[in-house]
Amino acid sequence: MESILRDGSIWLPQPRQGDAISNPAFELFFGGAKGGGKSDFILGDFLYDWEEWGVAWRGILFRREYKELEEIIHRSHEIYGKIPGAYYKGGDQRTWYLPAPYAKYPGYATLRLRNLRNMADVGEYNGHQYPWIGFDELTEHPTGGPYEFMIGCCRSAYGAPCRIRSTGNPGRPGHGWVKARFVDVAHPFELYTDPETGLTRCFIPSRLEDNKILIANDPDYERRLLHFEPHLRKALRYGDWSVVIGQVLSEFSSYKHVIRQAPLDQSWYKFAALDWGFAKPFAVLWFAVDGQGRVILYREWYGSSGDKDEGIRLGSKALAKKAWDMSVAEGVTTMVADPSIWQHKDEGATIAEYFEEVGWTMVKGENDRIIGLQKVHEYLQGLGIDGRPMFLVMENCHHWIRTVPYLCADPSDPEDINTDMEDHAYDATRYALMSEFTKKPHLLRRKQTLHPIKRKPYYDPMTYGIR
Repeated sequence: MESILRDGSIWLPQPRQGDAISNPAFELFFGGAKGGGKSDFILGDFLYDWEEWGVAWRGILFRREYKELEEIIHRSHEIYGKIPGAYYKGGDQRTWYLPAPYAKYPGYATLRLRNLRNMADVGEYNGHQYPWIGFDELTEHPTGGPYEFMIGCCRSAYGAPCRIRSTGNPGRPGHGWVKARFVDVAHPFELYTDPETGLTRCFIPSRLEDNKILIANDPDYERRLLHFEPHLRKALRYGDWSVVIGQVLSEFSSYKHVIRQAPLDQSWYKFAALDWGFAKPFAVLWFAVDGQGRVILYREWYGSSGDKDEGIRLGSKALAKKAWDMSVAEGVTTMVADPSIWQHKDEGATIAEYFEEVGWTMVKGENDRIIGLQKVHEYLQGLGIDGRPMFLVMENCHHWIRTVPYLCADPSDPEDINTDMEDHAYDATRYALMSEFTKKPHLLRRKQTLHPIKRKPYYDPMTYGIR
């Protein structure tokens, strides 16, 4: 039977949408500017195997909230409603049934439309299998945990082709992890092969210019996008991934604040900071304070199972011992930490006591989140007498650079960070910058003892490894 999709009577992709649909990547992210045809792409992509596979073609399309499904459900009726015999069940089902009587497996292909808010929701889909999985507006997800869980559900007992397709705009809460997963790993249109899994993924940018139909039908749409503030305009009109809408630490600049990895002056005071995590990632950060009071983050140990908000479940004793072994040779024996680790959860020792047993001097971090955020702003904005920022990050601190600059405000409290995002390195930084160890570096240096095997400094303290 000749395809009733490909004759143009149902839906035809525009050129950029066609590039994405024909792409062989297992994971594909299609997005960028508003008005780039994202919703049509994701609905159209599901259709391109329905007639061939029939009942074996099962798909699920997610938005983060149920109410956010309204627009794409409306558009699905405009497209799928043209298919003879297709029907939609609303209510709790929210499922399309598309007839394919001449398929390899005759019957109805199905597309479910569901919400997936966070990791608490993924259990509903454990054991499910879908050869096609879609995420509309993936960047609305603050972390990649739910997305990566669903990769394990992308399979077919019938041998149908399996793929995951997503859309989104830059600047939303999940900007950082989506950018790291799709945008940073390869050039647009270039197929990237994950070295661990061998699975492929690809980023295909979409801009308003790629949606000729919208431009023709609504010629004033571009003018409305240009009314945004400059940073919003860059993200939403031009699909610029260097911009984060709602970014709290907007003063951060990789050019100004990120420096080369280099040895530190032996006289500078050094200490560690901890944000504890078990099921969630932990963050151990090492800081140095120079004679001006400038704080330099020079090393990190981030306990994540991957680029998502999931910890490695390392016990407190093992974490304490390894962090000590990483620190003692350079004389770092003091750690400011998450106040929660002083809490007794049973009759045993606290987490802080386990750290003290291996040698750490533990200092309870201040946990005023509002004042802490103000302190982080102060250090990022402040300049030393040499004109350089009062807070610097060495380029080897990849997880800090990946997560902290892209944090957005709490929707219910604009004076705080959104704790649904990956904020662990930020919290450790906040404890460090609020501690006594950043306040009087010229006095604190006298307290510091160095391990006898420490080498003499060979680093010019005035260069800071600035690029």
